[in-house]
Amino acid sequence: MKNPKGELKGFKTMWLQFDENTIDKHQLFFKEHSIRNQAVEHPKGKTLFMLNIPPYVTSEALLKAFTNLCGTVSNVYFANSKGFKTAYLVFEKESTLEDALEIPDDYVLILSTKENKCAVGLSKWCMEYNNSICDEVKMKEEIEAYMRDYDNKIAYKIAREKAMKEKKEEDDGWVTVTARKKRGQFAVPRKESALHKVQHKEELKTKKKQLHNFYTFQIRESKKQNLAELRKKFELDKKRLQDIKSKRTFKPF
Repeated sequence: MKNPKGELKGFKTMWLQFDENTIDKHQLFFKEHSIRNQAVEHPKGKTLFMLNIPPYVTSEALLKAFTNLCGTVSNVYFANSKGFKTAYLVFEKESTLEDALEIPDDYVLILSTKENKCAVGLSKWCMEYNNSICDEVKMKEEIEAYMRDYDNKIAYKIAREKAMKEKKEEDDGWVTVTARKKRGQFAVPRKESALHKVQHKEELKTKKKQLHNFYTFQIRESKKQNLAELRKKFELDKKRLQDIKSKRTFKPF
């Protein structure tokens, strides 16, 4: 809510002028950022909340301007990037925020000076375009450094896994045998204790298989015997029925 003097309730004001040759001034509103759920990047006691920042103001220009005015500014965060902006200025010390809150209402902040130029318009577009072009030599150095770091990580991982594998083999005498051989390398030889364990395991498998086959054969033979007995019983019943028919005395036809 604005009062008749053009001030927001709870906010302090100051004026922003682009450079020394500019006649127009722009009014800024600011206060200490303090809420219940304070974000980590906006620490309490070190953050200044600012409104009505013109679109041409960059975070770098705002950081340099307030650093020269009050003290070291660690970071500047814009809440929106289109139109007039809202910003969070994070100071390095709490005393620096206190100095910023003591800025008088009629103070005029010069944004672009000889020491700190703020690029706008064509110069800004040219600067953004030049910054977007990557230096081939620098890029090559960064890629090579990244690949060296990656190779070192992979080599460390392989060495660590190999050491853990050897330690495990020494503890229990087992050797892990993979299906595929690595190119240019020979398979790891088995120890004598491991060979005995493998041989014993294979013998147990063979005995179980033989026992299983024996039971299968026994069940099959039992089924065959039952079937033969049923057929024999059927033949006996059939013969008995024929004998009864032949001895029948009553013949209606």
